Amino acid sequence: MSDPARNGRTLWEMLTHRGQPTATPVAFYNPLDLRIGSAVAVSHLNGPEFAGYDFTVREICEGVRRIGEQEFAFADYRLRGINTKTFDHDDEVGVLLRVFPNDHGTRDALLLRLFDELAFSEEFLALVKDTTGIFEISDNDTGEKEVFTRINDVVGAYEVATLIVPTTTEDGRAPAGTTKNGKFEYWDYWREVEIGGGKTTRQFLFIEMNNDNGWFQIWRGREFFL
Repeated sequence: MSDPARNGRTLWEMLTHRGQPTATPVAFYNPLDLRIGSAVAVSHLNGPEFAGYDFTVREICEGVRRIGEQEFAFADYRLRGINTKTFDHDDEVGVLLRVFPNDHGTRDALLLRLFDELAFSEEFLALVKDTTGIFEISDNDTGEKEVFTRINDVVGAYEVATLIVPTTTEDGRAPAGTTKNGKFEYWDYWREVEIGGGKTTRQFLFIEMNNDNGWFQIWRGREFFL
């Protein structure tokens, strides 16, 4: 993420001060070089439930995660899927495409769907702060439990500062005065799932808490295949 106006500030400091109106468009982390309204191909490899939908970008969110003194940027592309058979708004599908750099100098991507959300709850916060690193989801009908554990056995939440981009210029920047700043904390989990033939895949779960209002969102998904 390059910004000539950074002037020695950290990514976190720069991001938390960029939501204010400026004279020029704002550059932001956009690893897929997408624009608001850009089409995004979602292959059938990502799940049969996405077949027959055309996806476009409706919002981009740049995030900066802090780990100790280090800061890492990622991008959330919020996608809107239109059913090409009905074109009915009631048939729309919303997904989150999260893209982040990896240790190999390339990038990884996850395709997530909103699993649940709830208002702030001390009881729920205590649940995700539990030091066992385990989060269980129970099926109300069968009673079957799905057990997720913290990724890499991390303890505690990650802090994230965000820049929300609702519209973009032709060259992929945010028009002056259109962005918003935000902050949230999240807890990340995964589990191994058998897919047949002796093979497994990983499912991911992210629990996010908005720092402004305490609203929780639970996102669930897996690796994104281009």
